[in-house]
Amino acid sequence: MENTGFEMAIAGAVATMIGDICMHPVDCIKTLQQSNAGAGLSMLGASKQILSTQGFGGFYAGLGTYVLSDGFAGSIKFFTYEALKKVISSNLPSDPEKAESRERWGLFVAAGAAFIASSVVLVPGELIKQRLQMGQITTVTSGITKIMKEEGPLGFFAGYAGVCARDVPYTMLELGLYDNFKTLYLKMKLRKSAASSSSSPKSKTTLPVKITQYDEIVCAAFTGGITGWFTNPMDVVKTKLMTDSSLYTGFIDAGVKQVGASGVGSLFNGGAARVAWLMPFTAIYLPVYEVLKRRMLDARMGGGEMKGIRGGDGGGRRMGGGGVCYF
Repeated sequence: MENTGFEMAIAGAVATMIGDICMHPVDCIKTLQQSNAGAGLSMLGASKQILSTQGFGGFYAGLGTYVLSDGFAGSIKFFTYEALKKVISSNLPSDPEKAESRERWGLFVAAGAAFIASSVVLVPGELIKQRLQMGQITTVTSGITKIMKEEGPLGFFAGYAGVCARDVPYTMLELGLYDNFKTLYLKMKLRKSAASSSSSPKSKTTLPVKITQYDEIVCAAFTGGITGWFTNPMDVVKTKLMTDSSLYTGFIDAGVKQVGASGVGSLFNGGAARVAWLMPFTAIYLPVYEVLKRRMLDARMGGGEMKGIRGGDGGGRRMGGGGVCYF
């Protein structure tokens, strides 16, 4: 028995919103560091500037609209990702080695497609959030009115290329690495269990090898840190396009001007804050997604067969729905 698409969408939305709420202040610091107004500021310096210009509430600027839009985008992303995983797993070759390779790389492709499906909802919400964080607009309604008046409907998609350039590879790494890390970790535990059993042949009690919730948290944290750091340059350019769109003609122009003005190292402005944000965020929201899926499946089955359900699929069976997320 597997989760329905609706259950996966609900789990994805709720998990994403919980992660957003927990880590939004660090996101605000990162956004200021990457903008022209906060270039060169440390995390502490950016925090002080937010406090002095916006007060404590500045750390939660744009939270409401972002949580709603990102939650909706999360539901679309996870629904799409899980659906594509099922398509991939049902079309694997019979050769085990080829099947494993295709499955492994298929996860990354499915994750990228899942983000593109969710981007139509995510980008306008991201735009409003970042302009609220920078103090360029004061409320969601006034911001929407201003964008419609000055930029038209397409104004809500300013920086779309930058978002896709950042988040397609980010989501591919996030979901793909998370699922693959769990599979790798499970294989390590299986080998360790087999070695232990062979060294103690008299032992007749063999505990089931599984991915625990703690394992999910560790895999998610590593995933968040790795993907956050390697996609930071795209995040810097995306922030420039969303907060200072009039200065650039597009993604490449923004990147070239950033490097020309501040050097290649400036592409990692806010990198520490981004990692400090995404490691705990990913460690929260991906495991929460897994827990919610299990709880909803448990509730639908009446709780009978699901007592003591393992922490996660993590490769215990093929990709049919326990893999990740995601997000």
